[in-house]
Parts: sequence; structure tokens; C-alpha cells
Amino acid sequence: MRKTASILLLTILLLLYSIILCFNYEVSLAFQTHENFQDKKEDFKRFNKCPSGINEIYVERGETEKEKMNRWKNFFQKTNKTRLVVRFDFGKSFHPEDFEEILSKYNAEIVNMVSFGSRVDALVFELPWVYSTSFSEEMKAAGAVSYIEPSVMLQAQLVPNDPYWPSQWGPKKIMADWAWNITVGSSEILVAVVDTGVYYLHEDIWDNYKHIGYDWVNNDPDPLDDHGHGTHCAGIIAAVLNNYLGISGLAQVRIMAEKVLDSYGSGYADWVANGIIHATDCGAKIISLSLGGYGYSQILHEAVKYAYNHGVLLVAAAGNDNTNMKLYPAAFEEVIAVSATDQNDYKAWFSNWGEWVELSAPGVNILSTVPWGYYFASGTSMAAPHVAGVAALTWSQHQNRSRDWIRIWLRQTADDLGPSGYDVYYGYGRINARKAVEQTPPTHELIAYNMEAPAYVEPGNTVQINATVLNVGLGGEANIAVSLIANKTVVNVKSIDYLPAGSEVKVGLQWAPTIEGLYNLTVYVIPVEGEQNTENNWVSKLVYVGYPVKAVVLHSAGNVIGQIITNWQVLTNEWHLFGGTMVYIDYTTLNKHDITYEDINATGADVLIISCAYDPTVGWQFTDQEIEAIKRYVQEGHGLIATAGTLYHWVPNNNKLAPLFGLNEYTIWDVTGTDLLHIINTTHPLFNKVPNPLVFPQVGTSLPSDGAWDSNEITDGIYLALGHYRESAIVARRGLVYISPWLEVIPPYYHHHLQLLYNAILWSKYQKPQHELLVSL
Repeated sequence: MRKTASILLLTILLLLYSIILCFNYEVSLAFQTHENFQDKKEDFKRFNKCPSGINEIYVERGETEKEKMNRWKNFFQKTNKTRLVVRFDFGKSFHPEDFEEILSKYNAEIVNMVSFGSRVDALVFELPWVYSTSFSEEMKAAGAVSYIEPSVMLQAQLVPNDPYWPSQWGPKKIMADWAWNITVGSSEILVAVVDTGVYYLHEDIWDNYKHIGYDWVNNDPDPLDDHGHGTHCAGIIAAVLNNYLGISGLAQVRIMAEKVLDSYGSGYADWVANGIIHATDCGAKIISLSLGGYGYSQILHEAVKYAYNHGVLLVAAAGNDNTNMKLYPAAFEEVIAVSATDQNDYKAWFSNWGEWVELSAPGVNILSTVPWGYYFASGTSMAAPHVAGVAALTWSQHQNRSRDWIRIWLRQTADDLGPSGYDVYYGYGRINARKAVEQTPPTHELIAYNMEAPAYVEPGNTVQINATVLNVGLGGEANIAVSLIANKTVVNVKSIDYLPAGSEVKVGLQWAPTIEGLYNLTVYVIPVEGEQNTENNWVSKLVYVGYPVKAVVLHSAGNVIGQIITNWQVLTNEWHLFGGTMVYIDYTTLNKHDITYEDINATGADVLIISCAYDPTVGWQFTDQEIEAIKRYVQEGHGLIATAGTLYHWVPNNNKLAPLFGLNEYTIWDVTGTDLLHIINTTHPLFNKVPNPLVFPQVGTSLPSDGAWDSNEITDGIYLALGHYRESAIVARRGLVYISPWLEVIPPYYHHHLQLLYNAILWSKYQKPQHELLVSL
């Protein structure tokens, strides 16, 4: 008996020991997974590391001539290759063999194509970046080309994870478990995850995965995730529910994958464009995009419009830099931009914000699937699939409704956070799955949205303002009045005879302003009888009436570098953040060789800009004829702004522009780094609303060969600002401005560098010298 009891006790102890070993193994495995994921994140950081530190910029003894020439490039270029998207004109035929001579000449190869349907509409070429301008010009000259643009890089919107949490708080916060009492989703709804791919072999993914996607990174039909980001997003949307494994996805719908980001979480705009188009053609009703970049891409926007015009609901991450700077594709009007919230319903510290954000969703410490199991991660990348998942759940419940109805209904049923009504941090609110599927639409509910208006109108011109009116209510509505209001004055009224329940109509209203200024235009739908909620009966947009100051960029880095183009777009689209006069920057028209006076004059430019024209191999050294054309146009009373490496010893002919700025034509210019300017004349118009000193991230700056900006470099120009060690300067002469720091590559959210550029554009105008006629006997 005693022996039996001993054996039983020993058996129990061994069993307990084995359980303890298993528990310890599970914990160790979880932490090992965490370490592996952190390794991936460190690889990601290394891949995206930018040059920094002044020691990397100063010239060291023994530097080769080639290394010297590349120093400007090192401030922004990560590779010696670039990808250009060539969009061809509609209706014009073309054949790749037509361009064989050009391809051979510039060592270019076709690496991808974009098709809006069955026809190839755009080709993507990869070539040495130094040939980008010349290649673009010859391609345009060959004909049938609509536009050429860089294929900008986009990246997964993921931030480092926070402490490991053992539960899914996100679905509970948005009350998905309550929504599941009504519907868990429909297999007829297809959601496309356009990302790093999806690890569809995962035990929590397989049953809801549809094998119809594509890998645009490796050009094969197997979009298997080799990073983890896309799988994490897919699990949030549609991990299998009630299978006794892992986590619960928000909607039991079908998901597909379009792999458009590589194993580092990065990808090109043409990859993403193809993924969006292919997902649309495969029948996706919802596309989830947890990726983005701050550079505008026309090919990406066209792909978004293609999906939108096919009735697809697009959802995208707003970005993780705690800025109101627009991230694309989220900031496109066709896309729902999603900010992130934490467990306490506050905006996540990292989440981007702004008037372009539409909805918010959980995005901090979100548990989901990854190829190696399960993992907590944070980011607007996690918030966007929450919205996609709730949209899929809602569309499963209201399958006869349109994409726009679903989009508006998500707004209507969101939980209002922060200030009452719409705000820049949460948009229309944090999504609520329970309300979205459980709440009954009101009997009467009209919505005004999607207002289309030009950025500016010249006084006396008549323009049409379009807006969409949607009937969200349960019944049809007759005799709907729609007004156009300009600064509180009704300027036009239209009537809609009848609008059925769940349908929408576009309304066009006319406006003919005569007085210059910034106008708040509002399209207002007069509430119908019985309509209770009137907050969404109007939509507004700021429109400038007047003549904007037009700046045209001459062929230089300002025509091709994505960071610079983004700044031009911010100044053009958000000029009212900097002052009361609109500026419009054209960075495409004069991006060509052999510019003539007639070319410049045809643009109607008020100001010319030369942005760091330092490299002769891509034609950024101006010829004598071009310099004479620039001088002639400027001296007729127009402005001129030049920056950074425009004056550099590798483009010696550009020194002939130096006298325009009151600088010594015979100075030899080199390059170093700078991060500060002390303003000498704080009352000068150039520095309106600019702090002194002006501090910014380190950028390249032209440096005189004697090591400092001093009297040796000045003829009749005036120093307006100098670097701390005189390593940089702003010089002006007769309304013309030279800015030695390369300010236009700084991200827009630093703001003050854009304020300075905005001020310079408004102020720069050649001041003709006064002439006196002296007569003596």
C-alpha cells in the first residue's frame, strides 16, 4: 500500500514536472519569436538608414574625384538606379521595340508594367539615376507618352511593438463580439490585403484564404509573406473564428493577397498600383493598404481611382510619424484614411493626424497572426485592417448597399472621440462594429460628401462645383434642395426630384466670384421633413479667388527627387498654412535641356526656381544660351531662387549665374553639412513667421573653397542669414535669392523651411536699377 502510494506520488510529480517543462518551453518559444521579429525590424531600420552626422559629409584627405562628385547625391540617394513610370496616351499604340535604341543608349530595362484592364497602359523602366532627365526627354520626344514620374518607394506602416499583452483588446473595444451575435461575415465578401503578402499556410488563415493573388515583387502567382506584416494585417481582418486556435478575426469573409512589398517591408509605387488593379479585377470589394509614402504618385492615384470607379472600398493607414503631413495612398480622397487609438481611446502617440483622416481604430499592442505564430504589434498598419474588417462585417449584413453607403455608415456608427463631431485626430470617430451591424438606419437621412472644386478661380470666371448627395435613410426622398454657399452667402441652388433609399446622385452648382480672397465654399442639403441628424448635410472646401504666384522649376534636382516634389505639392495644395496668397509650383514643364527664352516666357512664371542643379551627367549644368535666357527673363522683372549645389565646382558653368545674386563668379564651391541659420535681418520679408535661429535636420550646403561665407564671396549681394560657423548662407540681390542649404529635401512637417520658401516665392522679383541721366557742359 505504501509502495503503491509512493509510485502514485512519483507519477504525479513527474507529470507536474513535464507540465512545467512544457509551460517553460512555450514561454521561451514566445520570447524567441519576439527576438526573431525584432531582428527583422533591425534589418528594416538598416535598410532605410539615411546619411547623418557631419563627419560623413566633410571632405577627408585622399577622397577620389568620383567620391567628391557623389557627395551631393549621398544626401538623398540610396542606390545608383532609379525606376521611372512611363504612362502612355490613351488610344495611341506603342511597342517596346520602338524604344530599343533609347533603352540601349541609357542602359534602361523594362522591369514592370501596369494595365488598367486588358491593355498595357504604363511601363516601368529601371536605369542609372544620372540618365533620368535625358531618358525622359527622349521618351517624350518619341511620342505617345502622357507623363513620366519616379516610382516612389512606399513602406509598411509599422512601429516597434510595446510590451507583450496576452489578450485581444481591439475587437472588444469596438464591440465585435456583440456584432457577431448578428453576423460573423459572409464568404461572398472578398477583402484584398495589399502588403508583404500573406502566409496562407497559417493554421488561423488557411480556411478563409482565396488563392487568386499575385506576387509583384518576384513576378510569380504565389504571394507568400516573407516579412510578417501582411499576415498580421490579414489575421486582424479574417483569422478563423471559433476554431480553438490562436485569435479571432473580425469577419469570416474571404481574403486574398497581393504581395507589393518585399522582405524588408518596402516596395515601389508601380508594384502597389498593380496589386490594387489586380485585386479589383479579381473581384475584391475591399482593399486594405497598411503602407504608404509621403511622395505623391500619379500612377498610384490612377490605380486607386480605377478601384474606386469599380465600386471598391479602399482603406489605408495614415502613418506613424505623429504629423499632419499627408501620407499616400491614405490621403487620396477615394481612400478611408485611418489613425490609430490605444486602449484608453486616445490617439496613439505615433499616429499621423489631420483633416484628411476619416476614421480611427485600435492600433497599439494588437495581437495577430505572423508566419511563425502570433505577435503583438503597433501602428496605423494595425488600425487600417480593423476598419477593413468592420467594413467587411457591415457589408455582409447590408449586401445590397453600395460602397459609398458602407463608407458613410461606418462614419455614422463610429464612437465620437475627442472634441464633439469631426476632428483631426479621430476623424468621424473610432469604429464600432456592434453599431455598424446592429443599428437600424434612420427613416430620413441625407448626406452631402465628395465635393469637387478647383484649387483657385480667377475673378470673373464661372466654375462648376460638384458634390454627391447620398440617401442613407430607409425611404425615398422627393424635392431635395441643394445650396452652394460662399462665405455665408447663397450663390446657387439646385433641386433633386427624387432620390431612392440607398442611392446617390452628383449635383453640379455654378459659381462666378468677382472679388479676390480665400472662400469657404459649402454645399448644403436642406434637411427633409423628419430628418433628425443634420450634421452631415454639408461639405466644405477652401477655394482661392485670385491670381496665384506661379513658380516654375528649371531642370534640376527639384524636378526628379521625390522629397523635393512632396514639398512643392505641400506649398501648392496647403499654401494657406503659410500666408494669404496662393502659390502654384510647376515642376514639370521646364524639366528639359536647351531651355530657351521662349520656353520660359510661355510658362508665365512669376518666379523661376533652380533646386540644387549640381550634376552635369544629367544635364543640370546650364549652357551659355540657357543662362542668357534666364537672365533676360529675370531682368524683365521676374524672380529667381537658386539653392544648394547649383553653385558647385562640378558644374562650373553655373557660376555664371552667381552675379545675379551678388556673388563672386570666380569662387570655387564645395559641399558640407549644416543644420542651422542665424537670421541677420529679422524684419526682412523672407523671414516672416520664421524663427531665429532657424534649426533643421542636417542637409547639404554649398561651401566656399576658403571654408566660410564671408566678404570674399560677396560682390554687391547682401547676407540675410549665416550658418553657425559660416558654413551656409542666404544671399539676396535686387529681389533674387540664393539659399545655400538644401532646405527643400527636409520633410514638410518641419514647416519652417517651407515658410521660408513660401516667403521667398512671394518676395522674389527683380528690382530694376534706377538710372540717372547726368548732363554737363
